[in-house]
Amino acid sequence: MKFKTILLCLFIAVITKVTKSQTLTLVKDINTSALNNAFPQHLTLLNDKIYFVANDGISHKLYVSDGTDAGTLFIGPTAGNGIVYYLNAYNNKLIFTYDDGVNGLELWTSDGTAAGTTLLKDIWEGSLSALPRFYTESNGLLFFQASTPTRAEGLWVTDGTTEGTHMVMNIYANALIDKFVSYNDNIYFQGNTGGGYGMWKSDGTEAGTVLVQPGYFGTGTGRYAVCNNKFYFSGVDQENGPEIWESDGTDLGTHIIADINPDAFGSETIEFFCFQNMVFFSANNGTNGQELYVTDGTEAGTQIVSDINPAAAESNPEHMLLLNNEVYFFAFNGTTTGLYKTDGTNAGTSLISTITGFTDISYAHVFNNKIYFYANAGNPYSLQLFESNGTAAGTFAFSPTVTAIEYADLNFIGYNDELYLPANYASNGVELCKLANTPDFVFEKIENPLDLFSLYPNPATDFLEIKNNTTSPINQIEILDMTGNILMSNKTLNTSNIVFDISKLPSGQYQMMIRNNESLYALKWVKI
Repeated sequence: MKFKTILLCLFIAVITKVTKSQTLTLVKDINTSALNNAFPQHLTLLNDKIYFVANDGISHKLYVSDGTDAGTLFIGPTAGNGIVYYLNAYNNKLIFTYDDGVNGLELWTSDGTAAGTTLLKDIWEGSLSALPRFYTESNGLLFFQASTPTRAEGLWVTDGTTEGTHMVMNIYANALIDKFVSYNDNIYFQGNTGGGYGMWKSDGTEAGTVLVQPGYFGTGTGRYAVCNNKFYFSGVDQENGPEIWESDGTDLGTHIIADINPDAFGSETIEFFCFQNMVFFSANNGTNGQELYVTDGTEAGTQIVSDINPAAAESNPEHMLLLNNEVYFFAFNGTTTGLYKTDGTNAGTSLISTITGFTDISYAHVFNNKIYFYANAGNPYSLQLFESNGTAAGTFAFSPTVTAIEYADLNFIGYNDELYLPANYASNGVELCKLANTPDFVFEKIENPLDLFSLYPNPATDFLEIKNNTTSPINQIEILDMTGNILMSNKTLNTSNIVFDISKLPSGQYQMMIRNNESLYALKWVKI
């Protein structure tokens, strides 16, 4: 009797079809002057609000937003040169660099209110600028580089208070790469106390600021990656140009991995990205041009992945991203820019979609299992928004067309399940906008759910086969428990019949989510 009841419940199961569309919506028209463009930049999340810098038609200032017009507010500073640098969320406050016209470029803070947006510390007293920069959080502190009359580019630290902002020790501290390297509750940097350069580390105290290895490392370019409990970066020693290095924070553990380009110019290693114990990066061996490389931390395991733009021409791989547990990047094949996917091997590197007519990718960001990016055809005044779900069919220009103008520190940010970005909005110019989800839920009570998808057997014991009876290809199937936890997933569906081994699942009721390019279907099934 119990078995028949289960079958009856399955027979009248409800299939829920969910279709979602996204509409570009203006958050606030900040620059209402004739020049229009507010150029929002440095979008930063803090305490469930978005902080950003925008131009009101007079100068760049700091704003905060809850995603609504009324909740998007100017918070200062009220005086100064109107250039706000380097927004950093730290200890429930915003730390940034600003020149108020009196103290020069100094350390500022904001709690999200106009009254709470103030000078935190005048490091170089008077009108000269300390220019705090390279903000990097580590060991509960915010490290940065700043200058004083007695020490140019010294190492400083703050806990967010005036009293807790001080120079760590009398050392020249130059960031290895854009920011200091944060690793195992220390920062690492190129430093010099007067006795020569070397790699230093600091925990924020004078006693804990020590030399790791003497020698000139150079600044390199690009980012760094922490992987396999080591950090990887572009280093320069006395014999080699920029090459890939690794460090475990010790003298013996800091060394070059491979001399990819033996000449004095080095391999120009950039764009470090860690995934599954591999470090992906871009390098030039002097023969193949700037191409995609991978390393496992050994010389033998450091190799070119794919020569996307053949011979000495360069593909310049960039914007490496993780989508659905796979590595994606953009590169130029000699004809056009394309979106690629890789597993770290040549055979496993493939072109997903060409971005026809576009040569440059200005910015890319993963949000809600999609890649959003701005592309341009060599004209920075005409960016166009694209989206991709990681497939050729699912990679296309956003419709209706969304455009912007390229400028420094343009970025996107996800907030309250919506994507916020700078975009042209009608005649308002480039303002803060969002892609607002407008779901359309259609509930269909179907007497026989097997009309769409066949589940066999159901109830099932060891294996469950799913057959697609629709004309739309399936992109993904997920098996979830009744609380919504994903237990199993199949994201490479090249057949209409998919089989799951469910032998290790305990008996009970489960959900199955079946997705195509436009819709999501939810079914219930039983394991016995």
